[in-house]
Amino acid sequence: MQMHEVGTRQAYTILIPAYNPDEALVTLVEKLRASGFSNIIVVNDGSDESTVSIFKKVISFVDQVLTHEQNQGKGAALKTGLQYIAENYPEKLGVITVDADGQHLPEDVVNVYEEGVSKPHHLIMGSRDFSGDAIPLRSRFGNQATRFVMLIGSGLKLRDTQTGLRAIPMRYARQLIDIPGNRYEFEMNMLTLTKRLQVPIQQTTIQTVYENENDSSHFRPILDSILIYRMFLMYSLSSVASFLVDVGMYAVFIFLLSPYFDTVHVIAATVLARVISSLFNYLINRKVVFHSKARRSLSKYFSLVVLQMATSALLVYFLFLVFRQGEVILKIIVDSFLFFVSYYVQKRWIFKK
Repeated sequence: MQMHEVGTRQAYTILIPAYNPDEALVTLVEKLRASGFSNIIVVNDGSDESTVSIFKKVISFVDQVLTHEQNQGKGAALKTGLQYIAENYPEKLGVITVDADGQHLPEDVVNVYEEGVSKPHHLIMGSRDFSGDAIPLRSRFGNQATRFVMLIGSGLKLRDTQTGLRAIPMRYARQLIDIPGNRYEFEMNMLTLTKRLQVPIQQTTIQTVYENENDSSHFRPILDSILIYRMFLMYSLSSVASFLVDVGMYAVFIFLLSPYFDTVHVIAATVLARVISSLFNYLINRKVVFHSKARRSLSKYFSLVVLQMATSALLVYFLFLVFRQGEVILKIIVDSFLFFVSYYVQKRWIFKK
């Protein structure tokens, strides 16, 4: 590793995406410069004309202000900055992303920087503590939800999935320019990519700062949540649609077969409906949910279906032996658990990209 001048922090470039910032951005860049950071890039993501004075103050403390003519989203602003830094500062260890709203204190940026210098091949994440009473409800709920989805979907156990304070190795930063997502979902996609690129993650505790219930955040609770949880939501909708197909086809086969059979038509209708609904679910999951071209996925998928049915029956059976009541409730609990397991298995094994 190359040596860097003592007293200055030149190993990483600071990247700050900003949309309609206030004086907090001016204070932030001033303090970062005073803390020894010599390379700071700000991306003006199509802010209103009312913020012109803010950016005029900022320019005296930073190396460059990049501008989007129209608002494109935080992810797009980060990618614009990453592209610029990769082209103009290729010798740096990486990039440290910092939010413009004052939630990241300069001393925490310094701590993340020092971690990055000591572990230059890691993605360093500044992790906040969401257990305090002062944390806004939507922030606490959002973090818990994304932690759960990240654990189920990617196997990553993280304390804070939504933190914007991250030290990104330059090799990894170049890869991020091409991944999908132009808004808040980009930061989630960044994390899911770490597994494939084998980028280790180091979580560093930082202070949790929220001003006025975090009303300066541009996060859109409904639209941005849909973007962040898109894959899991699509998987859930696919499961619901498959259930409706299963019930519908069962009714059709009962109607068609009942005139010719006494009781066996129930078994036949059940099996035929389940085969059709499973094929439907397989095609939707492969083409729409996971966008996969994985080979031999059909055989893997039906192996999972059989295993899931057998596991469900056995678990419900043994739980019933213990509790001796509540068969329906036990079935719902077991199948709900297997629903999440199935999502993880399909994403990580059957439809793995």
